[in-house]
Amino acid sequence: MEQGKGTKEFAPFGNPDGSRAALEEVLQGFVTFGGGARWGGLATKSDDLTARVIVGRKGSGKTIYLRRLQSFTSNQNSLYADHIQQSLPTTESIIKFCHFFEENVLTEKWMLLWHRSILRSTISHMLHSPRLAEKVDSKTEKTLVESFRPILRESRTPLSIYSQVSEIIQMCNTRHELTRFLENPLWSELEWLVAEILRDCPPICFYIDAVDEEFAHAPMYWHQCQKGLFYQTMRLLRDARLGGRLHIVICIRDIVLSSVYRSEHRTRYKEEPHIRMLHWSKEAISHFLREKINMLDDRFFVGNTKNGKDVTSWLGMKEIRNDVRGITEPLEEYLIRHTRLLPRDVVILGNALCQEVVNRDFIEEHEQFPDRIRSAVADASRFVGDEQLIICGNQITSEHAPPGAALHGYSEVYTASQEYARGIAEDLKDLVRRIGKDRFTLAELKDARESAETKFGKDADPFSVLWQNGLLGYVTQDEHANKETFSFYSATSLEDFTVPLDRQTYVFHSCLIDCAGITPSGKTPVGY
Repeated sequence: MEQGKGTKEFAPFGNPDGSRAALEEVLQGFVTFGGGARWGGLATKSDDLTARVIVGRKGSGKTIYLRRLQSFTSNQNSLYADHIQQSLPTTESIIKFCHFFEENVLTEKWMLLWHRSILRSTISHMLHSPRLAEKVDSKTEKTLVESFRPILRESRTPLSIYSQVSEIIQMCNTRHELTRFLENPLWSELEWLVAEILRDCPPICFYIDAVDEEFAHAPMYWHQCQKGLFYQTMRLLRDARLGGRLHIVICIRDIVLSSVYRSEHRTRYKEEPHIRMLHWSKEAISHFLREKINMLDDRFFVGNTKNGKDVTSWLGMKEIRNDVRGITEPLEEYLIRHTRLLPRDVVILGNALCQEVVNRDFIEEHEQFPDRIRSAVADASRFVGDEQLIICGNQITSEHAPPGAALHGYSEVYTASQEYARGIAEDLKDLVRRIGKDRFTLAELKDARESAETKFGKDADPFSVLWQNGLLGYVTQDEHANKETFSFYSATSLEDFTVPLDRQTYVFHSCLIDCAGITPSGKTPVGY
């Protein structure tokens, strides 16, 4: 099935929001990666029934990969596949739960909550989904309804796991009530009964998507929530009775897995075959860009496509002049360094450039097409930078929420006020402008860190937040190749969350030049 006319006309690179794009559009426009270890989780196929955890940054394509997996299993008669669950609990509920328990037991409590929610949801599907209900005899159904009433509730339809997380949190007003419910001895009996029923059912597949917009509202708290979900998913996978019949497939942020890697369990999960890490290297995002260009209709090309569709035939040039630095850059390098090495950024930029191609006949006499290209790239880069700074602002805001904020009903002040987060983002811009250039020394970084205490407080570390979010990196001299390399935070490297303070030269991401208005310095642009 073809993409809708509107999508092809106004978004030829596709919809940047994978959760809202039509499934047919997702499958048709999906860029595949061949086999081989070099592509890692990016090479995950739609029929991969071993995948349990999809990991990546916001915009890395987690939802797209999850939708492909769910689409395949939903068409298999031998499997029972639920719809992808995206109706998350409120951030208020997540914070409320986190504030019930001390940090040293919080992950364990989240695991317990996810386990109970999964069992409640599974029972509701067994009783109310036609494909599964026929496998449950009347005696077992009566037992579930009557004997487990203290921990289950009556329903008329299947219930999502997310909905049960919300219900359990909201039904308990104190830590004692919640602990008593989660540790009720009936749960062990219920788990045994569920395992017995599953023996006669097709394997049940649940898909849990971690919607990134909600994560951004309170990263510290959602981090704990997703971490508990990760551990519980892996524990169920290894469960001798449930693991082969109950498949939980989840999406989590890369920083969640990074914290797991830095824990005492790092060796257990480092090469875990059921984890799919969507790590977008420069090579991978270049492949993605080229494949997207190859999918375009001929009308979106300035040059002749007779010899193939590539960036040169697409925009009619192989290089582009960088007047500020006084150099000429390869066009593909220029485009990629203004992204965060994320497919969403490439799609946004690609759609904007396709629009410039369509409008090139209407360019004013005093303008040149390369100027329009530079302008479109700058606009996309500015959007990327603004979004990432708001994410940073949300993170700083949520980390300042005092203990008990949710229990006293005022956590929204710290998590839901986008205006406040944007205010923090503007403060971050001012901090970046204080340095004023995209390349700077350790001494300049330390000076700016000291001045940041005035606005952000002594407990905040805004430069580490910029580091975690890929806006701050450092320079390494490659002596063998006689060139510089730029290093940014990666969940796969086991680096600390705090920015390393033992480098000579630091850099800001190229998007901050357009976003914060800092000065490009040096002949070499900051890239990857």
